[in-house]
Amino acid sequence: MNCGFHECDTVAEAQPGTVAFMNTRNKIASAVSGATLIAAAIGMTAGVVPASAAPSQSPGSTLTIVDQNITGAGKNRIIVQGVYPMQKPDAVGYLNNLTAGCGGMHYIVWGDDGGEQYLFDRNYPGVHNDIDGFVRATDRGLEYQQQFVVPASVLNEDADGTDEVFVRARFVDGDCGQRVQNTNVVKGNF
Repeated sequence: MNCGFHECDTVAEAQPGTVAFMNTRNKIASAVSGATLIAAAIGMTAGVVPASAAPSQSPGSTLTIVDQNITGAGKNRIIVQGVYPMQKPDAVGYLNNLTAGCGGMHYIVWGDDGGEQYLFDRNYPGVHNDIDGFVRATDRGLEYQQQFVVPASVLNEDADGTDEVFVRARFVDGDCGQRVQNTNVVKGNF
């Protein structure tokens, strides 16, 4: 039965093993292949996707970089602070498990030139509270602050332009599980 442009207008007429069934299958396959080719062509003409930038800043997490030329030429002080939100009883429980196994705070300094570039890190096992920093349970959650000095050359991740630096604060519990926060990106010529 010829139905004009289409071999068959209804599924009932296109029975397996019939010419109409085979023609319908071939037309569907051709349509799908054509759509795939068109999608591929559009993708190729759309251009190269730019490299991903630094992850977005976690709420309440900040990075400050202070030039230490007054006290130590060629050095920068990194100051990371923030709050990982949770109920205080959960934060207390988390701190109790921070001293076991591989628990602690890990601060990783990254460069950002359209992608993440490892620059430096510091690890602080267990719970600590000293002149350079702390991690503690508060009504707001896990509150942390840490400062450390690095050679200025470490932060010079872009030799011919402006440097973009951020820090990822990793909370590592006693079972080696992780929670992370990312600071803002600080731009400068380090």
